[in-house]
Amino acid sequence: MTNPVSAWQQSTLNGGGFIEGIFQDPQLPDTLYARSDVAGVFKSLDGGRSWQARNHGMSACHQHDVRSFVLSPHDGQLLFRGSGSVRGGTFFGTIHKSVDGGDYWYPVCREVDFYGNGETRQYGEVIQIDPHDSAFVVAGGYSAGIWISNDKGENWTYTGLKDERISCVYFHPTQKDTLYVGTIGSFDRDPVFVAQQYDYIRPNPARLYRSSDRGATWEVLHEGMDFAEIVFDPKVADTIHAACVHNGVMKSTDGGRTWVSHAPGMSKYLIGTIAIDPHNPMKLYAGAETFPNADPAVPPIGVYHSADGGESWQLIRWHIDADIRNYPTYMTLPYAGWATSKIRVDARDSHTLYMSNWYGVAISHDTGLTWDANHFAGMENICIENMVVHPAQPETLFIVMADHSPKVSTDGGRTFTPMARPNIETTQPDSTAIVASRYRPDLVFYSIKGASGCSIIRAGTTHDAPQVVFQMLAAADTEESRLAFQSRAAGVSVQSLAEDPFQAGKFYAYLDGILAGGAGLYQSLNWGETWERLSPIFPTYITRVPHERYWIENELLSVVIAQTKNVCGTNQLLCVDPHRQATLYVGEWTEGLFRSTDGGSTWQNISHTLPFQRERASVLNVIRADEHKPGVLYAGFIREGLWRSSDYGDTWEKLFPNDDRIFNATSVAVGGTDGKLIVVVSEPLYWSPCASAVYVSHDSGQSWQDIYDKKLGAIRWKSVAIEPGINKIYAASCGNSAFYIALE
Repeated sequence: MTNPVSAWQQSTLNGGGFIEGIFQDPQLPDTLYARSDVAGVFKSLDGGRSWQARNHGMSACHQHDVRSFVLSPHDGQLLFRGSGSVRGGTFFGTIHKSVDGGDYWYPVCREVDFYGNGETRQYGEVIQIDPHDSAFVVAGGYSAGIWISNDKGENWTYTGLKDERISCVYFHPTQKDTLYVGTIGSFDRDPVFVAQQYDYIRPNPARLYRSSDRGATWEVLHEGMDFAEIVFDPKVADTIHAACVHNGVMKSTDGGRTWVSHAPGMSKYLIGTIAIDPHNPMKLYAGAETFPNADPAVPPIGVYHSADGGESWQLIRWHIDADIRNYPTYMTLPYAGWATSKIRVDARDSHTLYMSNWYGVAISHDTGLTWDANHFAGMENICIENMVVHPAQPETLFIVMADHSPKVSTDGGRTFTPMARPNIETTQPDSTAIVASRYRPDLVFYSIKGASGCSIIRAGTTHDAPQVVFQMLAAADTEESRLAFQSRAAGVSVQSLAEDPFQAGKFYAYLDGILAGGAGLYQSLNWGETWERLSPIFPTYITRVPHERYWIENELLSVVIAQTKNVCGTNQLLCVDPHRQATLYVGEWTEGLFRSTDGGSTWQNISHTLPFQRERASVLNVIRADEHKPGVLYAGFIREGLWRSSDYGDTWEKLFPNDDRIFNATSVAVGGTDGKLIVVVSEPLYWSPCASAVYVSHDSGQSWQDIYDKKLGAIRWKSVAIEPGINKIYAASCGNSAFYIALE
C-alpha cells in the first residue's frame, strides 16, 4: 500500500478556462460562484478575490463544461448546474444538484443536453428556480427543449420547445407562473459555421417565448432577433431589457412583444450580457464580446452603462493601462476586456461591478472606471498540454499549454512564471513541446504554434534573449474540413522535443501535420543552430499525422470539438532510448509504434502485439523508456491501458489494469527513490468513458493503488512526471491546474 505523506497540493498556477457566468449569493454577498467551459464551477468566499473549484461528484468527460448554474432564492445551500458538449453529432448533458453550497453534487437528470463549450456558452442562464415556488425548477436544453421539475430537481418532465437553440430562461419576478425563453437563430444563416460547431440547422428563427402556465403552453412574443440575456424592471412589470447579440441592446415596454433600440452604435458589437442595478432599476450595464487588437476603433473593455432606464447608453470609459491592476503579466490592456461574458452589480454596493471574460473575473469598485483582476487567484485560463521535469535541476519543471507560452517552476510546482519568447508574428500562441538539457542545465528548447506556423525557440541564461532556431510557416490545408479553428491545425506543429542522452548538443523534434508539408522527425547536432529532416518513418499510405486526424484531434482527444488540436496532449510520442545508443521510438496514434536503431536512418514497426485498432478508441497516447532498467519501455493507450516491453519493444504485455475494463492511460512516469515507482493517469473521454485516476505502483507494476482525490471531480489529466530521485509526483490537467504530492 502506498501512503501519501501529504495531500494533493494545487499550484498557484490556478485552473479555469473561459469564465462564462458569475452570480452572487444575495444573503452572503462575499460568496460568489463562477462557471467555466472546461474547468467546472468555482466558488469564492472573499468577494471574488480568490476562487476554489467545486466539482466533487463529477465523473463524465462533459461535466466540467458548464453551460448554466443557479442558486436557489429560497435556500442558499441549494444549487443546480447543467453541463454538456457534443461529439459525433450527439449532444451530451447532465444536470447536477447540490444541497451543501456546491461542496458535493449529484446527478438528477441526463435528458437535457447542454453545449458548455459551444458558441452560446457565455449567454444567459438556462436553469432557473421559481422565485414564487421553491420546488419548481426549469431547464432549457441546446436541442432537447424545456424540462421542468416540481420536486426541487429530483425528477424532470419535458414540456415543449424541442429543437430550439435555447440561450436563456427566466421567471418573471412579479408575474407568478410566467416564464420567458430566448433562442439563438442567427447561426443558421451560415450553414458552414453550423457544421463547424457540429450543430444542425434549426426549424425556427430566433424567438422570444412566453408561458403563463409554468411551461404547459407557449406563445411566440417576438421573432427574428437573438436573445442572449434579458432583465426585468422590478418596478414596471412590462419593461424588459435584452442583450440581443448582433442587434445590440433592446428595450420592450409591452412585455416583450415589441422592441426598440436606444443604443444604435452598440449594434456593431456582439452584445451578450446585460445587468440591472438591484439598488436602482434605472441603471443598467451591458458588455460587448470584443476581441483584442482586432480593431483599434474597438474599446479595450467594452462595458456600457445607462442611467435612464435604457433610454440612452454610453461607454463607461476608453480605458488605458493605468485603469487595470493585478492582471497576469502576459495580459496587455486589450486582453482585459476580451470576450466579456457577464457583468453583474454587487448586492451591497451599486459602485461594485463584477466582469467575467476569457481569462477570469475582475472587480471594479468605481462603477467600471478601473478594474482589478486580483491575479485571477485560483482561476485562470490555463489548459496544460504537457509537463516536463528538469533532468539536472531539482524542483524545476516546465509546462506547455494552449493559448500561452511555456511556464517554469523552480520551487517544485508551487508557483510558475511565464518564460520569455521572441517577438514572432502569431496570435494567441499555443506552446506544444519543451525539453531541458542535461548537459547544459541552463538551456531549454520549446515550441510555439500559432496562426503563422510553428517555431522552435532556444531559451536560457546563456543567451541574451530567446531565439527562434527553427520555423515553418503554416500552409494551406489540403484536406476538406469543417474546422472552426484552422490556426491550430494548418501546416505542421511540433508534437515532441527530446535530447539525445549520449551526445551533447544533439536534439530531436517530431513534427505532426502534413508530411509533404514538412512533418516528420528532425535532428540538430549543434545545439539547435541547424536542423535536418531524418528518413521517413511511416508507410507510404500515411500522408499526414495523425493519420486519423479528425478522429484524434476533434472527436476523441480535443477538449472542444470545434477547436481542432486544442489540448489533445503533446510531447509524449517521441522517445530516445537512454540505454542503447542511436535507438529512437516514434508513435503514431492509430497506425503503430516505430523504432530505429541507427539514429533515424531506417525504421521498423514494433507494434504487432500492441492493441492498435482493437477498438475505435484504441489509440496510442504516450511512450516512455525506463531510465533505470535497460530495454524496458511503456506504452500508454486510450481505452487499452498501460503496456510494457522488456526487450526494447520486440514484445509487449499488458501491465495495467489486469482486466478488460476501459482505462485511458494518458500519461506515465517511472522513477522514484529506487526506480520502481510507476505512475499512470487517466482522463474521462466521450468515446472511451472511464474515471479520472492516478494509479501508483511502488513495486514495478506488481500492485497498484489509486491516489486520486475524487473531490477534484472529472479532471482531464494530460501529463504526469516524477521528481528525479524522490517519490514526488507532478500531474497536469486541462483546465484544472497542476498538482503535486509527496509519497512515502
